[in-house]
Amino acid sequence: RGCEDPKVTRAKFFIRDEFLRISTATGDGKHYCYPHFTCAVDTENIRRVFNDCRDIIQRMHLKQYELL
Repeated sequence: RGCEDPKVTRAKFFIRDEFLRISTATGDGKHYCYPHFTCAVDTENIRRVFNDCRDIIQRMHLKQYELL
């Protein structure tokens, strides 16, 4: 990670920022974006991604049934 090419780092953050910008553009709180830079063999990062997916699904259901 410390030896990553600066162009790769800029590209990663550009893509992340675009997803964040698009997901919040409406301002209605209906879209969520949990950006992660991960590698499929890094089990801790994959666990974080799955936890965030679960959080998104739970929020959708709570809003659907007006509990949030």
